[in-house]
Amino acid sequence: MGVTLNNLSSYNSAMKINYGETIIFFKFGADWCIPCVELDKVLVNIPNSMIYHISIENEEFESYLTDNKIYTVPDTIVKYKDQTIRFQGMRTTEQIMKIIEDLKSTVA
Repeated sequence: MGVTLNNLSSYNSAMKINYGETIIFFKFGADWCIPCVELDKVLVNIPNSMIYHISIENEEFESYLTDNKIYTVPDTIVKYKDQTIRFQGMRTTEQIMKIIEDLKSTVA
């Protein structure tokens, strides 16, 4: 489950929001990508989190993908307060919880 972002303006607006204690995942992927689908199954079970889906096939994001070197999917940005961490590929629940723990430790 999650919200699909269909344009760069929506993405930029969502990145600026202060979600408080909620963990936000911005997942770049595609419906045909098996690791993307498998990662969704993990992300939906992370407590106190929200997922934004961004399709790499959406031409609106073409220059953003190139500028940010997003060449492999899934590519996920994890946001907590004003901090972000990015990872590529599939991760287990334990690995994602460690990423979140590390991200939270950077927030003053």
